[in-house]
Amino acid sequence: MAWNIKGTMIEFCSCRALCPCWFGPETKPDQGWCAGAIAYDISEGSVEGVDVGGCKAVLTAEWPGNFFGGKGKARLYLDAGSSADQRRVLEAVLSGKKGGLFEGLLGAVVSSWLPARSLPIAIGRGETLTVSVGDVGRATIASFRDQAGKAASVQGTAAQGAFQSASMEIASCKETRWADPDMRAWQGDSATVHRVTWNG
Repeated sequence: MAWNIKGTMIEFCSCRALCPCWFGPETKPDQGWCAGAIAYDISEGSVEGVDVGGCKAVLTAEWPGNFFGGKGKARLYLDAGSSADQRRVLEAVLSGKKGGLFEGLLGAVVSSWLPARSLPIAIGRGETLTVSVGDVGRATIASFRDQAGKAASVQGTAAQGAFQSASMEIASCKETRWADPDMRAWQGDSATVHRVTWNG
């Protein structure tokens, strides 16, 4: 059954701003390896007839090198405040089992999936964006801005094409910490913010 999602994608990782992986397979992550998280703040959407507007989910993953090189290990976190049906259908979509961009993108770069977890996920908005996932991860994200207060943005990178993102705001996330016991612990200062509309 068809699905559609509209909302904000918030990405943050172990590199300094801006993560080189956005620019394509020829670049090298700051530490040789890359680990990161993507928060999905869904404003509206439907999957298998289930309304997923207002839901939140986070994908965390790690790679031995550049994102485009694949061989990644990943896990999905689904907000404990969502219903069981919402978590079920979002896990299927965001892991690539329901087609659309996630099937091709994650199928190419993730070779190992850890079991999904249900944890409280909070996304706060103010002068900064904050993301928290239970006791596993936290990020404080501040967009780079010019003197007039306009957010700095980038268009046309290779990874933006993969995520179907026309433009991304570049941000700092100096207070980011991630510590899933089954994955590499990391902290970093690279973040991006995207407004997205996806379907499958």
